[in-house]
Amino acid sequence: MARARRIRFAVAVLVTFAFAACAPLKAQNALSRDALLLNHVTVVDVRTGTLQSDQAVILDGNHIVSIGPAKSAKFPRNATSVNCSGLFLIPGLWDMHVHLVFGDWFPDAQDISLPLFIANGITGVRDMGSELQIVQAWRDEIESGRLLGPRIYTSGPMLDGPKPRFPSSLAIATPEDARRAVADLKNRGADFIKLQSLIPREAVFAIADEAKKQEIPFEGHVPDSVRASEMSEAGMKSFEHLIGIFEGSSPMEDEFLKGNKTETRFLATYDSARATALAELLAKNQTWQCPTLVWERGGNLLDVTDFSKEDRAKLVPSSWKTGAWKRFTGEIEQGYATDDLATRKKFLEKELEVVQLMHKKGVPFLAGTDTPPGVYIFPGFSLHEELQRFVAAGFTPLEALQTATLNPARFFGLEDRLGTIEKDKLADLVLLKANPLEDIANTKKIAAVIANGRYYSSKDLEKILAQVESAAK
Repeated sequence: MARARRIRFAVAVLVTFAFAACAPLKAQNALSRDALLLNHVTVVDVRTGTLQSDQAVILDGNHIVSIGPAKSAKFPRNATSVNCSGLFLIPGLWDMHVHLVFGDWFPDAQDISLPLFIANGITGVRDMGSELQIVQAWRDEIESGRLLGPRIYTSGPMLDGPKPRFPSSLAIATPEDARRAVADLKNRGADFIKLQSLIPREAVFAIADEAKKQEIPFEGHVPDSVRASEMSEAGMKSFEHLIGIFEGSSPMEDEFLKGNKTETRFLATYDSARATALAELLAKNQTWQCPTLVWERGGNLLDVTDFSKEDRAKLVPSSWKTGAWKRFTGEIEQGYATDDLATRKKFLEKELEVVQLMHKKGVPFLAGTDTPPGVYIFPGFSLHEELQRFVAAGFTPLEALQTATLNPARFFGLEDRLGTIEKDKLADLVLLKANPLEDIANTKKIAAVIANGRYYSSKDLEKILAQVESAAK
């Protein structure tokens, strides 16, 4: 969302999905997790960008057991063989900023969002604020094969200020509140701590300290009360939405801590030397950035774009469009009185410039979309657009692809299990009809998806989309 709208209204990045009452889509729509041969496929090495043509990739259960030239491969007799001539195999994609369960704000998400991720080749997500117990139950159902959906890492409820503005939040007024919340979430099985914008300064640093003691990462918004540089030095693992970056790139940073942040003021006071110094600090500390560029663009251009006429709109319930999205659209557009369209377009270009600067300095990046709270940010689909925004920011197609494959694995410390196509790794894979290293938009040309060893053919994916469309009515 446009930064001024996000700060002014604090809406879109905070909302998420509801626990659905409909019968869930089943993972058994796919081939079972027996031996599977992907024959004559081109394997994309997302570390180096090399292509290994005419390969035989053998899966057994949910693991890759063999990769080698098709002409010399030894096939298990019980393997189901798929002719992958002309197809490109990449690791499963990740959306590293989603919301899964949040009251009744986005109803039917279990039957909308979860299957849409799989249909779009997204086999893993980082949930940045939800009802912890429900998400944990979904995760167990997905792993067992009883529910169709991606791997999930979740923060559970978000930590916000003394008066939380939304459900799935914990009120933090004091350092004692902060320490108690961190310890409780760790005990309940949260994977990390998610910070929101209005946490008091003293409590922010209590969160950082307690998270280190509890050995649990803390991630999310750079709170309004602190500087991006301070959070990086305190060990915050990732920043979302570029919050704190433009503030820290301005000589007015102290004033911005008091409020009155607009894109007009960010542009007018931007200092390239300060931006470079901040980028170098973030690189030194390896503070990950998840800029949600597709939502930054969408939020800034809501008044000149009719997303409702897109074909994908039929895949989300009318309650999303007439409820939360309509409300958020009105609130966001009220902020346009502060920043006119020309300024907003200029700011979008400046964001790409800043992302390119940080990337060149060695700051690590993750692909995330803030779906579905971002207005008309479609679960699954918008991740592919996020990769295109990275390319617009100067990333190569390989570097953009890494933000949704190799980088998430590194972020979670899972590089020995996920993120690349190698022997003994988990079978989260996507078959593409065209080479994504030639054009990153080719990630949308999906021929099949393998999620935790289950193979979903193009016909399976069509059925999933049809079921989602039916659920959305």
